[in-house]
Amino acid sequence: MIEFGRWTEAAELVLWREQPDEWGMVIASDPRFTVAVDRAVTIMPAHIHAELHRFVTITKEDLAKALARRRARQAEEVGGHFPVLISHLPITLDSVRRGQIFVRRSELDWLFFTRWRLPDGWLTPEEEPRALEIFHDPLAITMRRAVIARLWPDQPWMAE
Repeated sequence: MIEFGRWTEAAELVLWREQPDEWGMVIASDPRFTVAVDRAVTIMPAHIHAELHRFVTITKEDLAKALARRRARQAEEVGGHFPVLISHLPITLDSVRRGQIFVRRSELDWLFFTRWRLPDGWLTPEEEPRALEIFHDPLAITMRRAVIARLWPDQPWMAE
């Protein structure tokens, strides 16, 4: 990891997973990251693209189901079945949409945590069960943002 008193290139890529604030790392502008984004987009397996599309696409039906779940949960809380957590908040279509965007971004992150690796790209179905899930990986989140921005530029909220 260290050679001649300096970080090796391999060590630097390991540190991309942590991105210490003190280092002020901006990996999205690094040419190695740009190459990895290109690879993630161009060599994306069809089943991964389908999952990404499913997470990025929030339909009216998705919102209607989420709205019904929120209203049912609120009714249960008010009825005394659960501790009162959100019953005082108004439930609007906009609040449900924001909630769905938050949940879907989290699901997108998990797809990258579990199925994408630098520099190899997408894991094969055979590799996926053996891979360690890297929880809250800043590198995977940065890659998710870049890939989604590239593939779905009309939905910038999913690349946040």
